Amino acid sequence: MTQSHTPRSGAIARIRRSQGLLLPWSVALLLALAVVAFAPPGGWWQWFPAAAGVAVIVSFVVQIIIGRADGFIIRLSTAALGAILLIGIVSVVGGLFAVVGAGLSVFPAEFTG
Repeated sequence: MTQSHTPRSGAIARIRRSQGLLLPWSVALLLALAVVAFAPPGGWWQWFPAAAGVAVIVSFVVQIIIGRADGFIIRLSTAALGAILLIGIVSVVGGLFAVVGAGLSVFPAEFTG
């Protein structure tokens, strides 16, 4: 007697449908935004690598939850690299905003006319 494979609903089914990419990318984006919002700009160099490490660990966990051997390396590398790229993009944009904000507060007479 064989068991019929019924599609599951819930969180694990959603993770499987997305190939395990959306959850690590979402976690990475939220962590990067939290670093920009709550850490002082001088402390970003300590917090962005920590956020990237957490995102890579989440990528591993998600791929283990999926439980498929075929394509594991490509799915894991895509999830981890995408998460790190998102953190990098947020750090560059946050850095640009910090530089512009610092420049405007250091030289306010030049911009007021």
